[in-house]
Amino acid sequence: MNMVVKDPKPPKERSRGKIIFAGVIFALALAGLWARAYHVQIVKGPEYAKMANRQYWASETVSGKRGEIFDRNGLLLATTVSTQSVYVRPHEIQDKAKVTQELSSILGVNRKNVSSLVGSAKRFVWIARKVSDAQATAVREAMLPGVYLDVENARQYPQAHMAGQLLGFVNIDGQGIEGIEKSFNSILQPSSTKYTVQKDAAGKRLSLPGKDDQEIYDGQDIFLTIDSQVQLATEQALERSVVNAKGKYGIGLVVEVPTGQILGWANYPFFNPNSSKKNSNGWKNRLAVDIFEPGSTMKPIMVAAALQEKICTPTTKYYCENGRWAVGGRRIRDTHKYENLTVSEIIRYSSNIGSAKIGLALGASKYSHYLQEIGFARPLGLPLPGESAGLLRPPGQWKELDLANISFGQGLAVTMLQMAEAYLCIANGGIRIPLTLQYEPGNPVQGKRVFDTEVAAMVMAMLEEVVEQDGTGKRSRIDGIRVAGKTGTAQKASPTGGYGSDYTASFIAIFPADNPRYLICMMIDEPQAGHYGGVLVAPEVRNVGMQLLMAAGMLTEPEEAEVAIESTPTDRVVAVVRKSKAIIVHEGMVPDLTGVTVRQALETLVPQGVVPTVSGQGVFIGKQKPLPGEKWSAEKKCQLWLTDQPG
Repeated sequence: MNMVVKDPKPPKERSRGKIIFAGVIFALALAGLWARAYHVQIVKGPEYAKMANRQYWASETVSGKRGEIFDRNGLLLATTVSTQSVYVRPHEIQDKAKVTQELSSILGVNRKNVSSLVGSAKRFVWIARKVSDAQATAVREAMLPGVYLDVENARQYPQAHMAGQLLGFVNIDGQGIEGIEKSFNSILQPSSTKYTVQKDAAGKRLSLPGKDDQEIYDGQDIFLTIDSQVQLATEQALERSVVNAKGKYGIGLVVEVPTGQILGWANYPFFNPNSSKKNSNGWKNRLAVDIFEPGSTMKPIMVAAALQEKICTPTTKYYCENGRWAVGGRRIRDTHKYENLTVSEIIRYSSNIGSAKIGLALGASKYSHYLQEIGFARPLGLPLPGESAGLLRPPGQWKELDLANISFGQGLAVTMLQMAEAYLCIANGGIRIPLTLQYEPGNPVQGKRVFDTEVAAMVMAMLEEVVEQDGTGKRSRIDGIRVAGKTGTAQKASPTGGYGSDYTASFIAIFPADNPRYLICMMIDEPQAGHYGGVLVAPEVRNVGMQLLMAAGMLTEPEEAEVAIESTPTDRVVAVVRKSKAIIVHEGMVPDLTGVTVRQALETLVPQGVVPTVSGQGVFIGKQKPLPGEKWSAEKKCQLWLTDQPG
C-alpha cells in the first residue's frame, strides 16, 4: 500500500526561502568584494600605486657627450661615439641555458660568467658593455627573450697610438683615469639630468628626451699645444733611436722656444688608448713621471750658475788632471785625457773633472739655489697626474764628493720636463718660461729672469761649439744652420748602491742657435748598442730639427741647398734638397709621395686621418705602400721608407 506524504510548506513559502537564501549569498559576495576593494584601494592602495609607477614609469638619467680633445690645428685626438651594450632581465628568461649559450658564443664571454648573470635575482644585469657593431647585430637578430641592447657612449682615439700616454684613457663609465683625460676630467665630463619616461609592459622605453635636449649637457672641448705633424715626426725618430740602440724605452720632447708650448710629446714603446685593457703596462707617461740622472746635460746649467756668480768666465782655464782625479776618497774620470781646458772647452768636450772643479768653486748653497730657481726639485705644474718632483737633497747634506758629482749630473734625479725648462731658460736669454700643454692663443707668456742675458748668450755659444767645433754633438750638424746642443751619457744607479753597467743616453738641441725656435730633447734608457748620447741620439734629433726648420721655411727647400745628412756615426755625406714636386690628392686614392720630404708627406696624410709607419733613415720618401693611385683600404694603413736622396 503506497502512502503519499504532502509538503507541509505551501509553494509560496518555499519560493520566499530560496529568495532569502540567494539574497544572503549575494550580500555576502558583495561584502567580500567591498572588503577586497577596501583592502586594495585603501589598505594596499599606496603600495600598488608605487608598483604600477615602477612598472610603467621610470626616472632615466641622460648625459651629454664627453668633450673632445684636439691638437693645436684642430686635428681630433679623442672623441666620443655611440655604442651598444647588452643587458638582461633575468625574470623574463625561461630557457636560461639556451640564452647563456647564445650570449656566450656571440660575445665571446666565459659561459660560466654569463650563466651566473642570467641566473641573477636582480631585475637588471649588464652582460657586456660597449660591444662591437657586429656583436650588437648578432644579439639583435638572435631575438632572445629577456635580452636587450642599450645605447651608451664610448671613448675613441682616432689617431691610435699618437700621443697615447699623454692623452691617457677613461674607464668603462667614461671617467678619465690617466693622462689629459684625468687631469681635465672635470672640464671634459658632461653634465647629466633626470627625466621621467614611460615604459610598456615589457619594460621598454616609450619616450626619451630628444637629441637636442642632450647636447646642452656636453662636456667642454680641450685644445692641446701638440702639433700632430711634429708629434708624428718625433715619435718616428724616437722609435728609430730606441730600436737601433736596442734600448729599453725612450722619451722625446719638442718645445717652441719663444712660448714654451709643447709641440711633440713622445714615449716609446707606444700606447694605444683604444686598447688600454690589452696594453695595461704601456700607459705610463714616462716623460712626466720617470726620473733619471741627467749626466752631462746638467753641465751647462751648472756653468750658467758659475758665470752668473762670476766664479769664472768662458776663457777661465782648469787643469783636468789627465783624466783622473780623486775627490772625497773616490776617483772621477774623463773619457779622454785632458790637461788645461777653458770653461768653453770643458762643455765642448764634456769633461767631468773640469765641471767638478767649477762646481766646487761655486759651492753647494749657490748651485742648489740656481737649480731650484730654474725648476728642479719640484713638479713644474703641468696638468698631468703623477708629475715627479725629481730628487735633490738639501745643500746642507752635500759632501764634497756630492757637489762634484752633481756638477756633472750625477747624484741627483730629474725629469726630462725639468731639463727642457732649464734649457728653455738658456735659449730665452736667461728668462725662465713655463712649459705649457693647453693651447690658449693670445695668452701672454709670463717669464722670470734667472740668468743675465749675457750669461745665457755665453752658454749658448758654448752649446754651439759642442755641435760646430768638433764637440760631442757634432752628429747633429746641419749645414747652413747654427745648432746648439749638449750630449748626455750617464751611468744608472744600482739598486744595491753605487753605479752599475747600465746607462742612459740623451741629447738636447736648440734650432737655430742664433734665433732659437725649437728645443728638442731625447733620451734612451739602457741602450745595448753603445751608450753615448752623441752617437745614439743626436742624429735623430737632427732629423726632427731638419723637418721642423723646413716646414718653418728656415731651412731652404725650394732652391738647392746643402743639408748635412749623417748616414753612419763616422761618415758625413751631403744630400741636396731640390725643389719638391707637387702632391696631387684625389679623394679615396693614395697620393704619390715618392721623392717628397717626410714633412710634406705628413702634411698630406695626417689631415686625411692617415698615420703612416715610417722606416729607414733620411729626409725623403723613397718607397711607399700602398702604391700611388690605389684605393685606400678601410683601415687606411700606410708604410713609408726613407732615403737620403730625393726622387
